[in-house]
Amino acid sequence: MLYDETATDTETLIKIAAKKVFLKKGFAGTRLQEIADEAGIGRTALHYYFRNKEKLFVAVLQDFFKEVVSRMPSFDDAQLPIIERMKHFVTDYMDTAIKSPEIDLFMLNEFNENPDLFREIRGSLDHDLPERFLAAIQRGVDKGEIAGEPNQILMTLMSMCMFPFAGMSMIKGIMGLSDETFMRLMQARKEHLLHIVETAFRP
Repeated sequence: MLYDETATDTETLIKIAAKKVFLKKGFAGTRLQEIADEAGIGRTALHYYFRNKEKLFVAVLQDFFKEVVSRMPSFDDAQLPIIERMKHFVTDYMDTAIKSPEIDLFMLNEFNENPDLFREIRGSLDHDLPERFLAAIQRGVDKGEIAGEPNQILMTLMSMCMFPFAGMSMIKGIMGLSDETFMRLMQARKEHLLHIVETAFRP
């Protein structure tokens, strides 16, 4: 869960409210008054913590980005074979995405609108996990544990996990799925993806 919905401190309450409103309306369609109303506070209190909508939006996006990056931690275990680390990534990604399925589409839309913002937020975070991820795949290829071009392997792995959530509305529409059926399908998809990783990338 991105935020503790039972939190009582004002800054967290503002972020919880902002998350709900931004996810529903996006940056352009959101007014600060709507966030203040959702948080149950006045505009003055909101401005005390965040001077304008842009600063609040960046703060929420940073937290969203951290949420997505948090889906990769066990991939960093150098003691495991690369295939096992890739499978851990799938498990971590799917488990957290199922809990917050709306984040992938939101980030895709907003960063497509403002790619400079993506670079700014990524640069503000103290981690190089994506680079280590790619380097680990490269070492796996060099040692003959997996086959393929590392960038393509990484993109395939990420898109297999991410696309169903980013394309959730389209998939539900094409396949005629209810929200409940879609989420059950995502639960089953994790095992499907683990099988793909186990079989598709070996030499």
